[in-house]
This record gives sequence, C-alpha cells and structure tokens, in this order.
Amino acid sequence: MPKGETMHEDGLIRVMALNALSYCERLFYLEEVEGFKVADEAVYPGRALHETLERSGEAKGEWRTIEFSDEELGLVGRTDCLCYRDGALIPYEHKQGRPRWEGEEAAAWPEDALQVCAYGMLLERERGRPVPEGRIRYHKAGVTVRVPLDGEARRRVREAVERARRLREALERPPVAEDERRCIKCSLAPVCLPEEERLAGDPEWLAVRLFPPDEERCTLYVMEPGARVSRRGETLCVKVPEGEASSFPVRKVGAVVLHGYPQITTQALHLCVRHGVAVHWLTPGGRYVTGLAGEVGDVQRRIRQYRALSDPGTCLRLARKL
Repeated sequence: MPKGETMHEDGLIRVMALNALSYCERLFYLEEVEGFKVADEAVYPGRALHETLERSGEAKGEWRTIEFSDEELGLVGRTDCLCYRDGALIPYEHKQGRPRWEGEEAAAWPEDALQVCAYGMLLERERGRPVPEGRIRYHKAGVTVRVPLDGEARRRVREAVERARRLREALERPPVAEDERRCIKCSLAPVCLPEEERLAGDPEWLAVRLFPPDEERCTLYVMEPGARVSRRGETLCVKVPEGEASSFPVRKVGAVVLHGYPQITTQALHLCVRHGVAVHWLTPGGRYVTGLAGEVGDVQRRIRQYRALSDPGTCLRLARKL
C-alpha cells in the first residue's frame, strides 16, 4: 500500500481533505490521520483529466494549479484553475464525474461545493478582494455548476475545518458511514472494512462484498533451508541450494513469508519496503516471529492495541478464546 501525503507540515488542513471529510469522516481519518492511500481504477481517469488540462497551457485570463495557504483559516490547497469572469477572479474545479440533479437543473455534490468554497475563501485571503462564487466543471456531463460563496457556505467551511482538527487529535476511528451505498465504490473499503464492522454490530446484517476475493498480488513463500532472497532491479530473486534461481517482479508480490532460516538481503528488504511488500519471518514449525511492513497508520493502531490489552476484561476474554 503506497504511502501518500497526509497532514501538512504546518498543521494546516488540505482542502482536498475537506472533500473526503464531507463524504465520510472515516475516510478522512484513514487518509489524513492514519495515512492510508489506495489508488483504484477510478483514480486514474481523474489524473489523466488533470494532466490534459495542465498540458493545454494557459488560456487568456486563466491560471492553473495555484497553491494558497492561510493560517487563520487553517487551510492549504491548490486550485485546478482560476479564471476572470465578470470582473472577478473565480476558482474552478474540474471533476471527472457527473453532477447531481435537482429536477432538470444540475447541482454540485455537497463535498465538491465545500471544496470549491474553501478555495474561494483562500483566494479572498490571498488577494484581499471578495470572491462571489466558485465553479465546478463536471466533464462526463459537460456542464458547469456555479456555487455561491455566501454566508452559509463560509459557515460550512469553517465548521468542516474545526471538525477536521478534532478528528486529527482523536485516537479512535469514526464510525462507518450510515449510508452503506457510499462504501460500494470507496477505494479504502479493504482497509476500512465497513461491512465487517456493521456485521459485528448487527449479526443479522446482510453484508455486501465490496472488493474482489482474490488479491491481485501474490504471496511469496520461501521454505527451503538455505534459500536466499536477493534483488535484481525491480525483481525479487529466490535462489535455493543446488537449484535454479526464480524471479518475481516486485509489483506482483504482496508479501514475502520466510519459513525457517532462509536469508534475505538488505537490498531486497529496501525494495520490499519501497513497494509496500510486507516481509514475515516464521519458525520452521510455523510460529510467527516478527514482520516488516512499510505501511503507515501504525501509531493509532498501536495505541488502540495498548489500551485494549491494558483492560483486564479484554485480556480475560482473549485468554479464554485462546
């Protein structure tokens, strides 16, 4: 699982994070506090769209990818585009998908509206001039939605920033979204496990499988005594005594499990950590010894584990199950 940028180094909230917060507080927490980032198939068309916009160059009266920050607002962000419209500088957001519809009129999704309004408030602070609105271009529908930056919009932005600050200080994950439909296309479902949590709270819950049962990457088991795992470019090579070496592209490996006493080189470990490949050591009898993983999010998880194991009742229940 690749690492991604989470909280800004100055403690400011990323405007993009407000979009996630409005959609699902648990998603915000997983991405911004625990640092989980999972790129699914829905991400790449959006990236391609923004790259195309970048390559298109500057049109008259347009600026692209301008970064703003403001300590009083507590925000930092980079707009997709700024355009002069009717004598005012307007922030534009480009979205790959479609808007929601109110009858025959297109409207912005609440999380998108929150995001573009936050950019508008940052732009006001930067230029010292009023920004009357933001605009969102939904490319699949070919429509542009205007979002007024009024008092209600400003209040929502400030409340979202305050909520984000409180969540960043929390040790416990927020509950899963009440609307289970939001989980269906969420890229972090394999990390969040929303259906498992709903089932734990309600044994009668009819759980929906949210991701494929098969892992795309394989697990590499090394069980031969004296075997050696090394690196060759972007490939893991396994050499067994008196045998041929086998090669495995690191992008197709999800974990390496070493049974007994095989050797693994430092270079191979660096490669595994960089690509999010966990390495596990087991005794010859199969008892787990330790592991190495370049994942993020361990701090909050370790604190929750410590709290749980400090509770005598929890320890007693675990001991009975064992």
